[in-house]
Amino acid sequence: MAENRNNQILTKTLKGGEMMKVRYLRLVAFLLILFIVSSIFTGCGTKKEASSNNNQSTGEKKTVELVMGHPFSAQHPVSQQILIPLAKELEEKSGGRIKLTIHPGGSVTSAATIRDDVVSGAIDIGWTLQGYTPGKYPITDLLELPFMFDSTLQASYVLWNLYKRSPEFQQEYGDVVVLGLWVTDPSEFLTKKPVKKPDDLKGMRIRVGGPSREAMIKKLGGTPLVIPMPDVYDAMQRGIIDGDCNGPSVVESYKLHEVIKYATRGLRAFHSAQVIFMNKDKWNSLSPEDQKLLESLTGEVIYKKATEIYNAGYEKGMNMAVKSNVVITEITPEQRKEWMEKTKDLINEWLNAANQKGIPGQKILDLVNQLKEEFNSTQKS
Repeated sequence: MAENRNNQILTKTLKGGEMMKVRYLRLVAFLLILFIVSSIFTGCGTKKEASSNNNQSTGEKKTVELVMGHPFSAQHPVSQQILIPLAKELEEKSGGRIKLTIHPGGSVTSAATIRDDVVSGAIDIGWTLQGYTPGKYPITDLLELPFMFDSTLQASYVLWNLYKRSPEFQQEYGDVVVLGLWVTDPSEFLTKKPVKKPDDLKGMRIRVGGPSREAMIKKLGGTPLVIPMPDVYDAMQRGIIDGDCNGPSVVESYKLHEVIKYATRGLRAFHSAQVIFMNKDKWNSLSPEDQKLLESLTGEVIYKKATEIYNAGYEKGMNMAVKSNVVITEITPEQRKEWMEKTKDLINEWLNAANQKGIPGQKILDLVNQLKEEFNSTQKS
């Protein structure tokens, strides 16, 4: 009896041990499974985090699409020699990431709305002539006053560096990012009647492209008419105007040699300002590296290239006029001084208007003169 009882106790003990062993193995298995599952989820999280970090580090390498519009012809020298090469350089130097698409001829914007279109983001970048929107650029108007500069390069140097150094001038373009500022070739009178002296303008109807030209023509007794450049040929042919005050670079583009009979040379009355600007949000969306690339291809690079283009255009237009038997009236330095004397009050008028608008006119004029001297000193060295 005692032996049987001992056997039963031993059997129960063995069974209890086996059961403990089974429970232990189950616990180990459970913990092992838990560890594996945890590792899997942790690994996925690490991969996601690594993937996220990798995307952040390579986000700047995504393709950047830039849409540019302007109101000028696709064949305009600035389009052909500055904008198209700019698009190619951006694509090449970014490894194909930055693509600049250019829409010319007012196809996506107009001269009157281009700044608003850039500010709103309808287009990313715009190129225009500030004179197309009178009153919007009061400080720029100063630089377009008659006889302010001695050369196209001097004028462009002053315009660009004034923007870099004058907070007031920067505010004039405060809702956009300026990529380039420059001026056209100096204006001459392209007319159907001879013009040599200031008094010759009395009674003449002259097409103008901005407030500074308008003020000068009025001052000298002429009648200024604001007419879009593409309509000048027809207006002159029909006798609506007697001439245009413009850079001779327009002669070839608009075939004015066919309708004018006279042209001055050496008067160098005005320079028209032009600008390339960009939407602020689009600019801020670019990586610092892409911003730096865009800056390296614009700014000073553009105004120097534009100067070459317009200087060449001036000579080409004059030569075309000569070949078409247009009479060229040479204006001597002494004769030019007479024109300057007759129009010198326009600067004081600008100063008064600027002060009324809260613009520190004299401060800006002083900086303009300082920049002119600075430019002249660099040319002598």
